[in-house]
Amino acid sequence: MPFPAVILISGSGAQDRDESFFGHKPFLVIADYLTRNGVAVLRFDDRGVGGSSGDHLQATSKINSEDIIYATGFLRSRKDIHKRKVGLIGHSEGGLIASIVASKCPQIAYIILLGAPGTSIEENLYQQNEMIRMAEGESSNKIGLYNSLRNRFSQ
Repeated sequence: MPFPAVILISGSGAQDRDESFFGHKPFLVIADYLTRNGVAVLRFDDRGVGGSSGDHLQATSKINSEDIIYATGFLRSRKDIHKRKVGLIGHSEGGLIASIVASKCPQIAYIILLGAPGTSIEENLYQQNEMIRMAEGESSNKIGLYNSLRNRFSQ
């Protein structure tokens, strides 16, 4: 009997198949849970990470989405995978990539987005930068100055 399947798509930065972060391996945990419940899981190292070739710095969201489209085709070609039950789980930038792939591949059964961006990548980076500055104790005045300079030069 063929299994439903899912592809795990990592977030930005060079990630291994477990999406290892400070000793935690969230994709390993998710994959373990899903496989124990009858769902096949495909996860892989980003380009240039672990056992993967290529250069992560050259891989854009577009290139990464093409990799996922290829991976979807690979899963759908297998006899042990249910062709109409292949989905995507994307974390952070992986959510953006999952959305791109789903818009191009009507055969994707579902997508699950974990912490996916709801704004443009540029705005998302600006917000992250501001929150980092606040967490590091930067003054509101200095952050405001930085934001006004950023806005002036980004127009």
